[in-house]
Amino acid sequence: MLDGEQVFLGFRRLSILDLSRAGHQPMMHPSRDLVIVFNGELYNFQEVRAELEGLGTVFHSHGDTEVLLAAWHRWGEACLQRFRGMFAFALWDRRDRSLWLVRDRLGIKPLYYTDEGQPAFASEVKSLL
Repeated sequence: MLDGEQVFLGFRRLSILDLSRAGHQPMMHPSRDLVIVFNGELYNFQEVRAELEGLGTVFHSHGDTEVLLAAWHRWGEACLQRFRGMFAFALWDRRDRSLWLVRDRLGIKPLYYTDEGQPAFASEVKSLL
């Protein structure tokens, strides 16, 4: 909830990694305090996954989205320094009622947003029109 309003995250993508239901998005962290929609690829997600598993994280999918979600839960925005890849994502944090819109350092994956009326974002401008 954001000032009494509900937050909705929708997603449609071409699935490459983890075609099972466990890889579907939007994806919610097991704690139910984080929700993410993610577009792109984290090239080194298996390395970060191994680090998180060493810290006790249990994964239910085989894709990079769940790794990103778990990394954010553990390290917050500092997790971004661990990742190499091309990506854009939106993450809703219920703990402090914040919405993070993030893209890779080079902006390879597009992320467009508008704040006219209601905040909205998309990977294509035509989705906002």
